[in-house]
Amino acid sequence: MAVLKLLSAAALGLAMMGTPAAHAEYPDKPVKMYVGFAPGGATDLLARFYAEQLSRKLGQPFIVENRPGAGGNVAIQSLVQTKPDGYTIAMGANYIASNAALKRNSYDWDRDIAPIALIASTPNMLVVPPNSPFKSVDDVIQASTKPDSFLTFGSAGVGSSIHLSGELFKAMTGAKLTHVPYKGVSPAEVALMAADIDMMFGSVSTEVPLVQAGKLKILAVTGLERMKVFPDVPTLDEAGLKGFNVGASYMLVAPANVPDDVVERLSQAVAEINAGAEASAYTERLYASPMAGGPVEAKAFLRSEYEKWNKLVADNALKLD
Repeated sequence: MAVLKLLSAAALGLAMMGTPAAHAEYPDKPVKMYVGFAPGGATDLLARFYAEQLSRKLGQPFIVENRPGAGGNVAIQSLVQTKPDGYTIAMGANYIASNAALKRNSYDWDRDIAPIALIASTPNMLVVPPNSPFKSVDDVIQASTKPDSFLTFGSAGVGSSIHLSGELFKAMTGAKLTHVPYKGVSPAEVALMAADIDMMFGSVSTEVPLVQAGKLKILAVTGLERMKVFPDVPTLDEAGLKGFNVGASYMLVAPANVPDDVVERLSQAVAEINAGAEASAYTERLYASPMAGGPVEAKAFLRSEYEKWNKLVADNALKLD
């Protein structure tokens, strides 16, 4: 009997050795979330909100790590070099597509990135110094199409939605505007308030308080709908630039080849967060509109953005400056 017990125990031990250990449910350790811009901007604020929400929902810390530079590209370039296990993700945006159109990416966005879920979108605002003579979009067009015109528009850097809003404006109106890129939104705003530049298609998250404080003047919104906070301010579409629709659209992304079950878990978690009142209230405070969609919808959105900006870049011979 003792021999039989020993044999049974040995057989059980061999069977256990031959059976793979059960796969721990994702996530079972902290997750890094890269952000391609400095703290304080819309990308960073959204990342920190969703990191906190995901931490609560999935039971592990989601840690925001700012890696600013190259119009968001530093973070994405770092991301695609990480192990595709779901423990490094990023708060990306449609700058991934516009940077690809401008040939700035050292990676292939279509091959190297796995979109997870759409988050939210914000329009930009055409703003000018408070003492600017421009009172409408038409004023800007009239002044900027004169033969001797020399007007400038600032941005947070080449490839940002702020920059490309200006380039699309030029393409649609024939305006003679010189792009002046700065190393971030804040220095561009300082230059605009000092009237060192003539205008900017600024981000709503930072421009709204400046307009409300009288430090800048708003002429139009770059989205297709008016903003609740400025109901009397027209969209550029309403001002005659039909179909003008530019802004920042945010999404979670991971390196390609991340396991499908990880993508599904994160996508489902984001969908549940987006359906809650807390997310709705937070995005509204950032003057953002929620976006719905998982990996398929996020990939299709990036592709449509790439095609739009690739055409603008090709048609107007845009280059890095």
